[in-house]
Amino acid sequence: TCKNLGITPLDMGANTSSMARINGGYCIGHIDGRICRTYKALVALMAASPAFNAENWENAANYAKDVVSLMGGADALTATHLNWFVDQDYLASTTTNDVPVVSIWFNGRGDENGAEGSHYPPSMSGHGRCNPSQNLVDAFPMANGYPITDSRSGYNPNKPFEGRDPRLETYIVVDGSTIGVNDANIWTGKYNDVEKATSDNLNKELNASTRTGYYLRKLLRTDVNMDPATTTQQKHYTARIRWTQIFLAYAEAANEAYGPTQGVGNTKSAKEIIKKIRERAGICVGVADPYLDECASSKDKMRELIHNERRIELCFENHRFYDIRRWNEPLNASIKGINTVDGNKYDVIDVETLNYQDYQVYGPIPYSEIMKFGNLEQNQGW
Repeated sequence: TCKNLGITPLDMGANTSSMARINGGYCIGHIDGRICRTYKALVALMAASPAFNAENWENAANYAKDVVSLMGGADALTATHLNWFVDQDYLASTTTNDVPVVSIWFNGRGDENGAEGSHYPPSMSGHGRCNPSQNLVDAFPMANGYPITDSRSGYNPNKPFEGRDPRLETYIVVDGSTIGVNDANIWTGKYNDVEKATSDNLNKELNASTRTGYYLRKLLRTDVNMDPATTTQQKHYTARIRWTQIFLAYAEAANEAYGPTQGVGNTKSAKEIIKKIRERAGICVGVADPYLDECASSKDKMRELIHNERRIELCFENHRFYDIRRWNEPLNASIKGINTVDGNKYDVIDVETLNYQDYQVYGPIPYSEIMKFGNLEQNQGW
């Protein structure tokens, strides 16, 4: 330990206060062997990715397999505590030191309402700061597993939120959604109806109302009341690494190393892992998943499906920006939204155009680290 070596945490560039920002309260969230193995797997996944040209997917698959095995294999992926952030009974029954069943590593748990204050719609005394994009909404398939762009999906552009992957309604507030302690309807479009013409409407209030036609629901406790006269708090925790993240990492690496239908050792294949993840979300539960079967005929098609499942399953958990960079996918994009007119007309709108330079695929090395090591070169462009 640092103490036995005569070195204090401060000498090593960290102290209890700075560590608590990651680990939660003092002595909570200490790293164990499983967390170390998980980080090893995630680093190998990053290193194998196209942005680094390593292509050593076998290492990434094997390291991720070790963690998946420790967690009980694919059968551990059940719907139990699927929506941990609103699982009121579970959160109320656990103590600060309990490790949540969906997490490999998590932050300390406590009563608060900061996320709800930031992201609730303005009619619920929130600031509406995170507005999901139409780009993300379009990534959610139909409940039968087909993308909405597939003619077999049954998608109806005049009823765009019906029959979709259940995660869409679970993660995102769409026009007409109910949310909060009173299950109030949130109207995000533009309405002539006085009762629906509220502060939640598209661009109704500067720096509060949605710019995209959507509000965030994921990670929020909908039993928090932000009314200034009756404000309440509820128990929250932040998952630093979730089970699903490592299962998706394994599926990605296994597909690249061995193809869609071959597992590593006794661990299931990429196809079987993705089937579990989609079933647990409510897609093709207990029956065949024809679109998944189709994708499993090709490593390239399976790759697209796995990338999309990561986008959906891990949305708003700070992974997407890093994923598109390590995959060498375009950073620049037109961010879209939707203008719902009187609940029956849906017009896609332009909200923002991202403008990144090529060198920004890689981040800058902190100047303090450059100063420590004379042979460390700054990444190009920074």
